[in-house]
Amino acid sequence: MKAAINIGLILSGALLISMPSFSQVETDHLLNKSKTAAMEVSQNLDNNKAAVRKLYEEILNTGKLELLNQVIGEEYVGGLGEKGPAGFAEAITPVRNAFPDIKWTIEDLIAEGNEVMVRWSWKGTNKGSFNGFPASNKVVTHHAISIFQFSAGKIIGTWMQSDRLGFFQQIGVIAPDAIKPPAKK
Repeated sequence: MKAAINIGLILSGALLISMPSFSQVETDHLLNKSKTAAMEVSQNLDNNKAAVRKLYEEILNTGKLELLNQVIGEEYVGGLGEKGPAGFAEAITPVRNAFPDIKWTIEDLIAEGNEVMVRWSWKGTNKGSFNGFPASNKVVTHHAISIFQFSAGKIIGTWMQSDRLGFFQQIGVIAPDAIKPPAKK
């Protein structure tokens, strides 16, 4: 009986040892599929980041808003309800008019899933009125973080958090000392 069990174990072991060639083929196939999928995801992330970089560097910095349709989808909806490339242009035009020498700089660019986060700053001289406030002729630096949502390689949504207080202090709408720390007791 012991001999039969030992022979059974030896045969089972031999069978398991001979199987890896099939398992290895299957494993290699799954690994290749996984690598291909990972490469596709990585390429999508890189393409989305490139679209955001193009938005700032080739479109916003040059004022070529007619190129927005290359990166902004027709289904785009902005934070104030603006729609499509034309809506994006309507939102950015008053900024470009008030700061004709505006230049955006990308500080950080991070992509995950279908979103790209960009931390940016811009610098420009306030030569025109902005939101009804007269031109201050002051050089302004503005900082913000925007998150862009993508579908089919184009931006379809955005959220932005910016330093509005600092911005309005720089153009002289709000006094620099308007926000005072509490008095010490």
